[in-house]
Amino acid sequence: MKVFSFTSIIQLSAVALAATILFSLPLATNAQSVNDCSFSRTLEMGVDGEDVRCLQKYLNDSGIIIATEGPGSPGNETSLYRTLTVEAVQRWQTENDVSPASGVFGPVSRAAYLLDLVSNLESQKPETNTETEDIVAAVPSPQPLVAGAATDVMSEEREDAERRLSAVMDLVLDTFEELEDVREDDPDEANDIQEDVRDVLEELFSALEKYFDEDFNEAEEDADAVLEEINDVYEDAGGESESSEAEDLLEDIEDLLEDVKDLFDEAEDNGDRTGDAEDLIEDAEDLLKDARDAFDDRVYRQAISDALDAEELLEEAEDEIETESERDAERAVYDATEEVERAEDEINEADEDGEDVDEAEDLLKDAEREIKRAEAAFDDEDWQDAVRFASEAEDLADEAIDAIGGEGDKDDAKDDLDDAWDDYKDLKDEIEEAEDDGDDIGRAERYLDDAKDLLDEAEDEYDDENYDEVMDLIDEALEALEEAEDEL
Repeated sequence: MKVFSFTSIIQLSAVALAATILFSLPLATNAQSVNDCSFSRTLEMGVDGEDVRCLQKYLNDSGIIIATEGPGSPGNETSLYRTLTVEAVQRWQTENDVSPASGVFGPVSRAAYLLDLVSNLESQKPETNTETEDIVAAVPSPQPLVAGAATDVMSEEREDAERRLSAVMDLVLDTFEELEDVREDDPDEANDIQEDVRDVLEELFSALEKYFDEDFNEAEEDADAVLEEINDVYEDAGGESESSEAEDLLEDIEDLLEDVKDLFDEAEDNGDRTGDAEDLIEDAEDLLKDARDAFDDRVYRQAISDALDAEELLEEAEDEIETESERDAERAVYDATEEVERAEDEINEADEDGEDVDEAEDLLKDAEREIKRAEAAFDDEDWQDAVRFASEAEDLADEAIDAIGGEGDKDDAKDDLDDAWDDYKDLKDEIEEAEDDGDDIGRAERYLDDAKDLLDEAEDEYDDENYDEVMDLIDEALEALEEAEDEL
């Protein structure tokens, strides 16, 4: 039976309920384990701390006996997370439907722990604790929504409410993760932030109740207000919220849009060819509008996705415009300078090895002269000449390297190509592992594919004995691999 995707929200609502009960309970004997077991970090093999001892006590009390005698046995719990604890956690995870049952006590396990705690606390809570009773009574016990039954009646209002509630709960859990670092640096501040989280959770219950009462519009409105609050709390805890990330990204790409439009207008005024740039710019504007609408609707992940797609279109539009911008000139001068410095290093090394470098040194001097001309053109804001002189300097630097063998040598090209393929394979494994773990890999796969295409092209150039071209393609491939790694 396929469970509808919003089941995760139902599970998290129970987590939120548990957290509020924990905050609301008075300090009493039957709540001692609650106050002791504050799991604010992931517990795994090798970890040491009192939270491990508390986990061991909880497992033993729950009938998941760590050891019948000696360390880890009831009454002899330790602060060390070792093999017996891992095995006990695996048994507990299996009993509580935590998958995978890895023996690592992470966020999902903490959620399951809180759910178990709720059922225990409801039977133990003092009769006079009317605040907790009111909270428990206020939130209904939801049942999983099943495809077929739920999807037949799903409305646009339901979807909007789900997105808001899901975003709030994601940030609540992220805020608890950030609190771990705050506790280490400033426990008092951590307590203040945790109190703010408690307030957010209480407001969240009202939104959840309205959702389960199928009052989706009001649930969405309440969730919007709560989302703003938890955003602030999350950032107070040291995190960068999706709203801030989306806002910064939108501003950057809107600036890029204006730059590309100016570049397009300049090209048209000069009679330069612009290819498909106009259509690409229009498509990018549409995507940016969608991104801004998503941002206003607080659907921040969608806003980020649309903005990144717009950025890609604008970069394509830049490539279509056959004119030189300040950005192009700056990049060209920088790349040429790097190439000239690399040639100088190669020549000096060859000279120390006793090789003949006279021709190479003459070419290097010519390259340095072209660099100075490129810099002067750049200072005069003559972007086209700056790019032209920089390109000539880069070509001369390459010729200088070839004059001493340099990296145009067949063996060096082969070695560098093999190393680049090794880097590609290692990063490919990392991306696949991250994807299997459910991590956000962003556009890493796209950059990885770009690197593969460049390396395949380098292989062809190697077969044609174009070793300089091989090295250039390898450099581009390595840049693409760096971009992919950054996305992780």
